[in-house]
Amino acid sequence: MDIFGQLGINATAGIQFVFFAIALLFLTKFVFTPYAHALEERQNKTKGGEDLALEYQAKSVELHSEYETKMRALNLEIKNIVDASKTEANKQYESVVAKSRAEADQHITNNRSKITAAVESASKELKAQTQTVALAITSKLLGK
Repeated sequence: MDIFGQLGINATAGIQFVFFAIALLFLTKFVFTPYAHALEERQNKTKGGEDLALEYQAKSVELHSEYETKMRALNLEIKNIVDASKTEANKQYESVVAKSRAEADQHITNNRSKITAAVESASKELKAQTQTVALAITSKLLGK
């Protein structure tokens, strides 16, 4: 033990070593171990969260792709419906316009025949009254 004395190590160093060992055991059991467990658990949760975030991101991309596909299909369906409706509307329009033109032509023909008959009738009346008017003018000119 003389070697320890020459190195300056005495009983106080032993007591300090015992206190250090007790403090180390206490801190290991009540501070370092719970901290290590908490750190490990946090890392596990973080890694799980990262995996979950990547999974959700992949699912989001997949859903976005599915959404775009469905929207394209829906837009195509809507376009087909609109085109069919426009075609049907144009057919109805043409039908109505043709019917209206036929009715208008019918009215025009009827009116022309009525006008022609009225003109002929008026012409006959004027021809019939021409002699009477001519006699009246002649008698007025002659003063009778």
